[in-house]
Amino acid sequence: MELKCVIAILRPNVLKMLERQLGALHIHGMTVTHARGFGAHPNLFANDWTTEHIKIEIFTVAENVDALIEEIMTVANEESSGDGVVAVVPVERFLRVRAATEGAR
Repeated sequence: MELKCVIAILRPNVLKMLERQLGALHIHGMTVTHARGFGAHPNLFANDWTTEHIKIEIFTVAENVDALIEEIMTVANEESSGDGVVAVVPVERFLRVRAATEGAR
């Protein structure tokens, strides 16, 4: 079973809607981190170029990646005018600390 990590950096206002939509896709785990940053178009007139964002990391099987990306992109476009980025990275190993096992399940 091939695992991937989908990483999305988005505006904070998308989180509630994204949580609901991911539940409908049966995605039952994600990590959300508060972050600050700027992308291709920083506000050069401000003292601080960075803005508030959230970083979402979701581990999932490769077969779920396309549907997950589509849902993230749809919610991000509806809730914050398309601001943000999404990346998919391979997962070399996945270990569960509680069960001391390796693997997605």
